[in-house]
Amino acid sequence: MGNSNGTRRHRTPDQILGPYFPTGHAPVLQFDLTSVNGIDGLAQGEIIEVTGRILNLAGEPVRAVPVTIWQANSFGRYVHVNDSNPAPLDPHFVGCVGIRSDDDGVYRIKTVKPGAYPAGPDWIRPPHVHFEVHGRFERLITQMYFPDEPLNACDRLLNAALRPDLLIATPVPSEAGFGRVLNFDIVLARG
Repeated sequence: MGNSNGTRRHRTPDQILGPYFPTGHAPVLQFDLTSVNGIDGLAQGEIIEVTGRILNLAGEPVRAVPVTIWQANSFGRYVHVNDSNPAPLDPHFVGCVGIRSDDDGVYRIKTVKPGAYPAGPDWIRPPHVHFEVHGRFERLITQMYFPDEPLNACDRLLNAALRPDLLIATPVPSEAGFGRVLNFDIVLARG
């Protein structure tokens, strides 16, 4: 069965789970990473929206599947006990959320653009957002990268992917009054 626009889809490339996968606590069940329940104020940095669809290779929506999303804050620091980055934590930033795709396979989060951070003595990771998708038949762990980021060109993890172009989000027009919106479709082999 083909998809409606005739474009051949490719599975979203796997990426490593990363050293800062949220362990020891469940993801917050909300779509907004920019505010913490019970604390006044918003996370620092550029507030963005990330949206996309979870699809199978045929272009059919993968409905109501759990998606865990985690990332560094705008300073490049994770809310994780093992992150030794001296960058500050942001008390208004939720580091990890759990959401579900809707009946059309759509997911949406409100977040901040994460900061770059050192991953070794000669390696700075570009801004990226981690995704773990538990499809009906498979689990995908991947990362979304930002368009036009100079650090993308030398990132070892991005450039090791078979199709790094599939890991770069696409800017889309935003609604009046909202900041930058990025689209990142995630394609599973079977859904």
